[in-house]
Amino acid sequence: MTVKRRVIAGLVALVPVLLALWFGGLWWVLLLTFFTSLGAYEYYVLIERSGYRPARWYGFAWTLALMFSFWSLVPIGPELVLTFGFIIIFIRILLSQQGSPPHQDSPGASDLPQPEAETAAQELDHKPFRNWALTVAGASYIGLMMGQALALRLLPNGLSWMLLGLGVTMVNDSAAYFVGVTIGRNRILPALSPKKSWEGTVGGWIAATLTGAAVAFWSPLELAVWLGALIGLVGGILALFGDLAISMLKRQIGVKDSGLFLPGHGGFLDRLDSIMFVLPFVYQMALLLGAG
Repeated sequence: MTVKRRVIAGLVALVPVLLALWFGGLWWVLLLTFFTSLGAYEYYVLIERSGYRPARWYGFAWTLALMFSFWSLVPIGPELVLTFGFIIIFIRILLSQQGSPPHQDSPGASDLPQPEAETAAQELDHKPFRNWALTVAGASYIGLMMGQALALRLLPNGLSWMLLGLGVTMVNDSAAYFVGVTIGRNRILPALSPKKSWEGTVGGWIAATLTGAAVAFWSPLELAVWLGALIGLVGGILALFGDLAISMLKRQIGVKDSGLFLPGHGGFLDRLDSIMFVLPFVYQMALLLGAG
């Protein structure tokens, strides 16, 4: 895909995001519901491609329930949704083992051909718990992170808090890219992300720190400039880990992009990997400072 088409596709996708961000309320809830659904779908498809059998639709529903639990109009909090989700998913995975072939060391296993017995042992002994853990991991990661992104915009001065979180993330990513391309020499984790350099990363952190200070100075949040700078620095560091988290998942599965959400830009998880780490941090800082 040409650079021109990538830019056009990016701008087309950006318009509804900016409108929902500006108007907030139900529009923001609808947009986050759409994004959370895409993220959960991409995650469980990736896990299935790696050979596991997560409880996809249970996990999908649980992810959305976790996100909605952060909405003030929903009477059930995330603690309750998280607790019951753990139990329900476990029961679902456990019941899926009914009728599974027996273990090769258990009565009846000797009647199976050896390849089938080995497959049965692997399916029964290893995958059920992993399937449960991977289902839980996806729902917890995407649901909890997107839920806090949802709640951040709905806070008093939520638009300004979102500007802080998104501004720090976007400036960090852009600065890290351009500095890395220009003078990047020393790679951070080439096994996970071959193009990321220490020079670009530090450049991104500096830019994120300055962005946080600028937003604190100009916005109505009444934040001390030093505190805005600190939020920017920590946000830049978290953005790196958010990016590496998705890179680790993709490397393990052997894919370049998490999906085809946006032509030329990869999947939803590719585009919002950093944001899903930064916005929850900004939300928790906002609550700590009495914004809720």
